[in-house]
Amino acid sequence: MSRVVIIGGGFAGLAAGVRLAERGACIVNLFERRKHLGGRAYSFVDRATGDTVDNGQHLFMKCYHRTREFLETIGTGDRLRYQEAFRLDFLHPGLGHAALSFPRWLPPPLNLLAGFIRYRPVNLADVVGLRRIRTALATPLQWGITVNDWLEECRQSPAIRQAFWDPLCISALNQHPDSAPARHLTSVLNLAFLGHTDSTLMGYPGVGLSAMYTDAARSFIHRRGGTCHIGEAAAELRVAENGKIQIRMRSGAAVTADAAICAITPPALSRLLPEGHDDLRTRLKSFQPSPILSVNLWFREPVLNRPFVGLLTGRMDWIFNKPMLYNGRDNASPGHVTMVASAAGSLVDQPDERLLEIAMGDLHRFLPETRNIHLEHHLVVRERHATFALPKGHSPPTNRTAAPGLYIAGDWTDTGLPATVESAVESGYRAAAHTLEYLKAKRARL
Repeated sequence: MSRVVIIGGGFAGLAAGVRLAERGACIVNLFERRKHLGGRAYSFVDRATGDTVDNGQHLFMKCYHRTREFLETIGTGDRLRYQEAFRLDFLHPGLGHAALSFPRWLPPPLNLLAGFIRYRPVNLADVVGLRRIRTALATPLQWGITVNDWLEECRQSPAIRQAFWDPLCISALNQHPDSAPARHLTSVLNLAFLGHTDSTLMGYPGVGLSAMYTDAARSFIHRRGGTCHIGEAAAELRVAENGKIQIRMRSGAAVTADAAICAITPPALSRLLPEGHDDLRTRLKSFQPSPILSVNLWFREPVLNRPFVGLLTGRMDWIFNKPMLYNGRDNASPGHVTMVASAAGSLVDQPDERLLEIAMGDLHRFLPETRNIHLEHHLVVRERHATFALPKGHSPPTNRTAAPGLYIAGDWTDTGLPATVESAVESGYRAAAHTLEYLKAKRARL
């Protein structure tokens, strides 16, 4: 039976491995350089409290069909929890609490208009301007058009930008509107807001990220004859004259495969690619990391009465109530909240104490009652390479490479989506499909 090596054990690599193992046409050997699976989406245990901490809190949408399919395949679909009706709660420095919710009894786009009309930070004139968005979504966009460019073309008001468009862009794309590609934002809008009314429903892991998928994916691959190796980094990759893929590990071990999928970051892939991939290597070097910052706070008592809330005009973007998210399914102390800042390039290099000061300043500003609740413990988590962004005008690569049998996967590849979990899983599935086609054609030639 054919052997396929997968390098990288994040969402993309595990999704590719699960899909290949599910099809049963090859033996999967997956290698992850870290001591744990999960890549850039994992969880760990805080030593001081015993609580489960994510390296970056994730929100999902019900329109993430590939992610849902992947979790159902490995048996953990129930660990992703969804709202019964769309609702996003925000805190505004002047208006206080503001909720954006869409009535389920109205079809799109009427449900969206009704929701925005009731959204306190905007007025009727701001909402009327949304009609230009639906028309603009039908126009294909070039890679050089930023979200700022597109919103200006659609004449969106400053109020609705501050209260909706900018938070959506930063959270969904992990980039600021002045650099984020409008093509990615419009793909999210088409997928979520102009489809089935359930597509907009927000979801979140009901357990830590690792418990949501890593162990189950590894077990799925193992049960079908494959293996997952942790703490094993690839040092060199080359394509032999007979078409075999040869990988030398840093440990000195050598692995030979009929095909390979590299599901690693652009910088790591640029270092690993064999000769003959100069164009791809140049494109990979154009990617720049965009960090996500999390400040975990443990208070003596609960400070939030809802699962999560957005902060309009805050230095931090979101507050997540960990015990309410987990609801007893994973470890979370009663007063544990996580404050998250996306596209956090201006914050990530600040010292921990300064970041604590910023997070507490936002918390006290938006929830003044927290001034009287004692902070017992804090932990700053920096995911410096949470996502990877391309300069304005650049386009991402596809799954194929110049070498037959060698494919790439990752949330940063060309899936038509921004760098999300959904994009990672979609890319992993596409790489697996290309691999199966290649192996089938190779067997037919023998």
